[in-house]
Amino acid sequence: MSPQSRIRRLFVQGACGALVVSGGLSAMPTVASAAPLLANVAPSLVGLRQGSSGADVVTVQRALIAAGISVRGGADGQYGPATRAAVVGFQLKKGLAQSGEIDAATADALGITGGSAPVNPPAPVTPSPVNEYVGLKIGARGALVKVLQEKLIASGTTVRGGADGVFGEATKSAMIAFQRRSSLPDTGVVSQQEVDFLHLGTTTPSVVTPATADEPAVVAPGNPYVGLAVGSSGQLVKEVQLALIDAGIIVRGGADGVFGNATQSAVSKFQKENNLGVSGAIYVATAIKLGLGITAPPAVEPTTPPVAPANSNPYVGMTVGNQGPLVKDLQTALMGKGLVVRGGADGSFGNATKSALIAFQKVNALPQTGVVTEQGAQILNLGTPTPDPTPEPSGFAPSPVGFPQKGESSERVRVFQQLLIDYGINVFGGADGSFGNATASAIKKFQQNNGLTVTGTVTQETADKLGLVASDPSAPPTAPSIKLDRFPVQGRCFFGNTWHAARGEGRLHEGTDLIASEGNLLYAVVDGTITKQYWDLPGLRAGNGIRVAQDDGTYFTYLHMSGFAPGIEVGTKVIAGDVIGFVGNTGSSATPHLHFEIHPVGGAAVNPYPYLKAIDDCQNTTPQYQSSFASPQ
Repeated sequence: MSPQSRIRRLFVQGACGALVVSGGLSAMPTVASAAPLLANVAPSLVGLRQGSSGADVVTVQRALIAAGISVRGGADGQYGPATRAAVVGFQLKKGLAQSGEIDAATADALGITGGSAPVNPPAPVTPSPVNEYVGLKIGARGALVKVLQEKLIASGTTVRGGADGVFGEATKSAMIAFQRRSSLPDTGVVSQQEVDFLHLGTTTPSVVTPATADEPAVVAPGNPYVGLAVGSSGQLVKEVQLALIDAGIIVRGGADGVFGNATQSAVSKFQKENNLGVSGAIYVATAIKLGLGITAPPAVEPTTPPVAPANSNPYVGMTVGNQGPLVKDLQTALMGKGLVVRGGADGSFGNATKSALIAFQKVNALPQTGVVTEQGAQILNLGTPTPDPTPEPSGFAPSPVGFPQKGESSERVRVFQQLLIDYGINVFGGADGSFGNATASAIKKFQQNNGLTVTGTVTQETADKLGLVASDPSAPPTAPSIKLDRFPVQGRCFFGNTWHAARGEGRLHEGTDLIASEGNLLYAVVDGTITKQYWDLPGLRAGNGIRVAQDDGTYFTYLHMSGFAPGIEVGTKVIAGDVIGFVGNTGSSATPHLHFEIHPVGGAAVNPYPYLKAIDDCQNTTPQYQSSFASPQ
C-alpha cells in the first residue's frame, strides 16, 4: 500500500481521532516547491517529513496536539506515519496543501516560528538507552514477554494461551493483530512504536499543556495520571474510570483498573464534550478537567447531589479484552444457562467467552454482537436490582371480562404482550402467551409511563391506551390439538422465545433453540414414527436431525444432533419419552443445542415456545432411558 493510500485509510477510519475526509489527498509538493520561507519561521522546522526525528519533530508534534490534532504515540520525536497523518489533518483543517510535510505555511499556522518561543518548547533531547522490550520476537521467554502479553490483552487483543511468558506463534499472531489495528508495520516484532503505544518500560514525563479558550496553561510535573492510555492498568486507571463515571460518562466494564478500548472511548467522549483535544489518552488538560493529580482551588459545594449516570449496570458493554470478577460473573451466568464457555469462569473475556455470549444472544433473539447489552444482562440477572418485594396493591379488581387475566396462557395474552413490546416496554421472556409476574411488571411500567392507575392488571383505560380490543380466551395459535407428552431435552438446559428472530439471508427462525451440553439425551415428545433423517453434510445448516410424525401428519423436527440412538431410522415407531438421539453442535451451529420445530398437520411451523414452557423440565438432569422401538416393516 502506498503512503498516500495508507494515510487516506487512516483518515477514512478516523484512526487519528482528528479529522475524517472522504476524498483523496492532493499531490505532495516537494520541499523545493514549497512556498517561500516566512521571515519568522524557524528554518530548521521547514522540510521535516516522514523519517525525520529529534527535538524539532517533538516541537511539531506538541504544536499539533495543542491545535487539537491527535498524534498517535504522542510527542515521541519520531516523524512516522502517525505524525504524517496528523500533519495532513491539520493542513486540511487550515486549507493548506496536504503534503504531510512541514512547509513554511504549515509551520506558521502551527505557531512554531522563529520570532517567538515555540509552543511547548522541548527540553534538549539526549539519546535514551534502548528499551529492553524492543526486539522481542518469537522464541523469547521470560518476565518481559509476560508483561508484553498482559499489555496486549489489556489493549483488547486476544493472546491464545494467555500471559504465559512464552513468545510463540500465538503471541506473534496477537502482535501482528495489534500492529495492524494500530496502523503499524505488521512484523510481529516489538519496535519502539509498540513500546510507545503499549507503554512498555516507560515512565510518565512531566508535560506542559497549552492554554485553551477556557483553561489556563498548567505545568504538571510528575502528575501520575498524565500519559495513561490503552495498555495501562492499576489503581491510577481505576481512579480515572471513577472520575469519568462521576462526570456522567459511561465506562463499559466499570472501574476495573484496566485501560482498554472501552476506557479509551469514554476518555474520548469526555474530551469531546469538554472541548479538549480528542486523543483517548490522559494529558494534563484532561486530568485537570477530571480533577486528577492537581491541587484544585476551593470549590463551591453543590446545592443538590450530582445526578447518577443513566446506566450504572457495570456489566453492560463488557467485551473482548475485559478481565476481572465481572467477567467471571458473566461466564458463570452463561454456564448456568447451559452454555459451554471453553476455559471456564477464568475472568478473562476472550474469544471463547465471546462465542458463548453470541450463542446466548442468538437464543434470546438479541443482536449477536458479542457485547453485553442491558437486556442480556437482565436475562442473565447480572447487575439487576432485586425485584420490588412490595405485594400487589390491594383494592383493585382483576382485569375486566374480555381481557387477559393473570395466570392465563392464551393467544390474546401473546397479542397483549406484543403490544407492550411495540410500545417499548420490556417483557421478560418476550411475547410467550403466558401472563405471569413478568407480564404484570411490564403492565405496571406501561401504566407508570402513561400516567395511568398502576394496578399490574389489564384495566379498561390500559386497554384503551394500547388499542387492545376485548376478546374470548383462545388456545395457542392454529394448533389447538397439539400436546407435548414429554419435554424433548435432558437438563440442565436453557431456552428463550426466538420465534421469527432474524437469521441470515433474510430468513426467520421457525423454532426454539434449547441449549444443553453436548451428548445430553433427546426424547420423543409424542408417540409417532420417524419419517425423515437429516445427515450432517458440508454446506447444510441442519446437521444431523430427525422428524417424529403423528398419524394426522403433525411432525416435530429435531436438528443439530450429535447422533441418533441405536435403532433409530426412518420407519421406526417410538413412544413419548423414548431416547431418540443426543444433543449436538452439527450443521450451522454456534454452540451445542437442539433446534426444535412444530408443524401442525404437516403444514407451516408454529411457535414451539408456549408448548415447551408449559412442560419446562430443564432442571431435570437425571437421564431417563427408555426404548420401545418397533422396527420398520
